[in-house]
Amino acid sequence: MIKYLPFAPLVLAAAISAAAAQDATPDLSLLPAGPGRELVGAKCGTCHAIAIVVGQRRDRAAWEQAIDQMIGRGAEVSDAEYDTIAAYLGTHFAP
Repeated sequence: MIKYLPFAPLVLAAAISAAAAQDATPDLSLLPAGPGRELVGAKCGTCHAIAIVVGQRRDRAAWEQAIDQMIGRGAEVSDAEYDTIAAYLGTHFAP
């Protein structure tokens, strides 16, 4: 007999959502032109919609904290990519 696991639908929905996000090409039209645009689309758009990023207003230090959190959740970002992403976001999406 299989027991019902109340959290199973949530886990399944999260897995499907993550898989769909990974397969989709990020919408760069929401990102202003500039160095780092494609990198932000590639790295941030892998796990969630770019609209989530552009809806935020943070200074560079706060963006670095957000990037650190994403790395903690499994985002793969090199040191050079980290600096480029933080600079781009800090420039275009500051308070």
